[in-house]
Amino acid sequence: MRVALVIMDGHEQIVLTPDTALEKALLDRLDRDRVTIKRGSFYHCQGGWYRQSNGDDSTILVLSKDKETDAEVAA
Repeated sequence: MRVALVIMDGHEQIVLTPDTALEKALLDRLDRDRVTIKRGSFYHCQGGWYRQSNGDDSTILVLSKDKETDAEVAA
């Protein structure tokens, strides 16, 4: 996955560009109603996302579960 931060003419963007079919499938699942933005670093916590340490230096986009979509991906 390639990640770019673009700041140009007053516009700020985070651009995620998939390199594999798996990454593309993950990005295809992004939907405003399913994405929550959290701070942390990748270890599992009670909120249902993962953190690595107690720090908050990472921005984490969390996809909520969608039963229909998850069943399709598993099939």
